[in-house]
Parts: sequence; C-alpha cells; structure tokens
Amino acid sequence: MLTVRKAELLLVFATAFALGGCAAMRRREARDTGDLLISAGFTTRPADTPERVQQLHAMPSLKLVLESKDGNVVYRYADPYSCDCLYVGDQQAYAQYKRLALEKQIADERLEAAEAEESAAMDWTLWGPWWW
Repeated sequence: MLTVRKAELLLVFATAFALGGCAAMRRREARDTGDLLISAGFTTRPADTPERVQQLHAMPSLKLVLESKDGNVVYRYADPYSCDCLYVGDQQAYAQYKRLALEKQIADERLEAAEAEESAAMDWTLWGPWWW
C-alpha cells in the first residue's frame, strides 16, 4: 500500500514538473514571436481591463489569426502568457513578419550546423572512454 502511495506521489510530481516546463516553453515562444511581430510592424494592445482579459483568453493562444474587417485584412496574435496582450497587424506587417521569421529560422539552422561541425571536429578521446 505504501509503494502505491509513493508511485502516486511520484506521478503527481512528474506531471507538475512537466507542466511547468511546458508553461516556460510557451512563455519563451510567446516572447520570441512577440519580438518578431513588433519588429515587423504589429502594434500591441494590452489586456488592461477585465473585459479585454476575458476576450484575450477566449481567443486562440499563440496563433496568428486572419480576420477581414471593413474590407481590410487584419492579423491578430493573442499572447496571454508573456505580455498578456494582443498583437494586431495588416498584410504588410504580416509579410514582414514572415520574412523575419524565415531569416531567424535560417540563422538558427546555420548556428546548429556550425555547432554540430565543431562538435564533430573535437577529439573526444582526450576525455577517456564514453562509458565513464
């Protein structure tokens, strides 16, 4: 009986730890995307009233949503994790965002390739056998 209780506690702690990690990843994703959106020309609208907070949390989180308003195309990005705000942009800002996101992806891939190349060139035998 005591073993079952320990297993249950372990499961609860592991779940809490995993969820905490997921929340941190969402905050980082939101912050990084928010930086790109602002650089691209999106404006920030804070959720500074209870009504705005409620509406922000009802929107799809961390997803660019296309809306047509008065014949104009508007892009919205709800961020309840990092800034508790709504990013709003037009077609020009969206095109700029896509360009910046692609540039960032290419830069990240180049950095990853350079790090892998550096690791492959390192003489790991200096550190002894791998099983140590």
